[in-house]
Amino acid sequence: MDQTLPSLQQVMPCRNIQIEQLYNLFAYKDEPYVEAVFVYGGPSTGKSMAVTSLLEKLEIKYAVVNLIECYSSKILFESILNKLSAHKMDPNNPHPYARCDNMMDFISQLQKCSRENSLERSVLVLDKAEELRNMEFNLLAGFLRLRELCGISVSVVFISEIVFEKYYAKSNIVEPLKIYFPQYKKNELLEILSMDIENAREMIARYSNEFLDFDLSFYQNYLNAFLSVFYRACRDLSELRHMSRVNFVKYCQPIINKEYTINDNMALWRNISGVLKASLEVLYLRVDPTTDIEDSPKTSLPKDNAAQTLELPFYAKYLLIAAYLASYNSAKDDKRLFMKYHGKKTKKMKDIKLKSKVSERLNTQLGPKPFTFDRLLAIFYSILDENVGFNNNLLVQVSSLVELRLLSCVSDSCFLDGQKYKCNVNFDFIQNISKMVGFQIRKYLSDFSHI
Repeated sequence: MDQTLPSLQQVMPCRNIQIEQLYNLFAYKDEPYVEAVFVYGGPSTGKSMAVTSLLEKLEIKYAVVNLIECYSSKILFESILNKLSAHKMDPNNPHPYARCDNMMDFISQLQKCSRENSLERSVLVLDKAEELRNMEFNLLAGFLRLRELCGISVSVVFISEIVFEKYYAKSNIVEPLKIYFPQYKKNELLEILSMDIENAREMIARYSNEFLDFDLSFYQNYLNAFLSVFYRACRDLSELRHMSRVNFVKYCQPIINKEYTINDNMALWRNISGVLKASLEVLYLRVDPTTDIEDSPKTSLPKDNAAQTLELPFYAKYLLIAAYLASYNSAKDDKRLFMKYHGKKTKKMKDIKLKSKVSERLNTQLGPKPFTFDRLLAIFYSILDENVGFNNNLLVQVSSLVELRLLSCVSDSCFLDGQKYKCNVNFDFIQNISKMVGFQIRKYLSDFSHI
C-alpha cells in the first residue's frame, strides 16, 4: 500500500473508516470499479472533500457536478460532457461539447466522448444528489445503470445529505453501495478545529500588530470553552470554524491589553462566556453582534443593529415576521389574533390564569414550533396592508430566507401535506425587523396580546 491512504487520513482526521472504504473501491487497478456508490451524511461532514481528494490523489479521471447548479437535465448532461471531455467554452461564443435533451442523447454522446478521450475507469460525482428527486423520473435509474447503458467502465458516486430510502424510487432499481459519514462528535470537532492554530496565530498578529506566544493547550482550552456553548446548537463544521475564528480574538483581547496573563483560564472564560452566548444568537447569519473582527477590528456594532445589517426585501421582512408569528403562536389563536371579526370570546378562569404565566411558560421562551407553508401565507396576507397576488416572487423570498438560515425546513419536500418550517431568529431580532417596517409585533403575539 502506498502513502495515499495515510496522507489522506492525516489531512482529514476522524474519517479513517470512510476514506479506507473509498480507497478499497477505487485504488486497485486490477479490480473493476463498483457501478454506483452512495455517500451520505449531514452537512459539513467531509463527504465531498473525501471523495474528490481521494480521486485526485489516485490520479483518476473524474468530473464533479453540483445538481443545485445543474437544475435541469439538459444542463446536467452538457456539464458532465464538458468536464469529462475537458471542453472549454469560448466566452464570446459559448457552445457545449454536445447538446443533450434526454438520457438517450447523453448515452450516445458519452460513447462518442469515450472514443475520443478514453473514459475507461473514470468516475462521475453527483453532488447534492437529493435534487434528482425533483428532476425527470428516469435520471436516478439511468445513472445507477450508467455502465450497463453506455458500455463504458465508469462509476457514479452520489453525494447526498439524506438516506437512499427517501428517494422514493421504484423497487426494481439497482441498490448502490452505501458509505455513511456520521456527524462529528465533540472530541472529533476539537481535534479538527485544533488544526486551525496557525491561522489563529496569524489573526492575532494581524489584529494586535504583535506576536502572542501561545501553545496548542491554550488554543484547545479556548476551543473547549467555545464548544461547551456551541456544540448542542450546531454540528456544522464550517460554521463552527467561522465562529471560533471570530471569537478567538475577543478571547485574547484581555491578554493583549495586559489585563490577564495567558494562564488565567477562569478569568478568560468569565470574560468570553457572555460574548459566546451573544454570538450563538446570530448563528448561521454571519453577523457579529459586537465587533466585526475580520473587516475592521476597531469598529463596534450594537447588538440591536444585527438585524439592520441584513438587507432584506420588503416582502421578505413581512414573510419573516409571519414566520415568527407562526412559530411562536398556537394555531388555535390565529383566528383571534389575525381576523378582524372573530366573534366575542367569553373569559374563563383558565384564560385569566394564562395571562399571568411566568416567563418560563411564555411561547417566546420555549422555542419555535413547526408551521406549514399555507399557514405562513395566511398570516402574511393578514398582516400586510397591501393587496399582493400570490406569485413566484414570494416563493423565491421564502427560499432565500431558508438559504440565509433565517428559516429552516423541517420536513421532506415529498410530504403530501406540504413543507413545514421553523423560524430561527430570536425576539430581539424580529422586533428590530418589525420596527424597520413599522409593524407592532407584540400586538400579534399571544404572549403579549393581553397586555
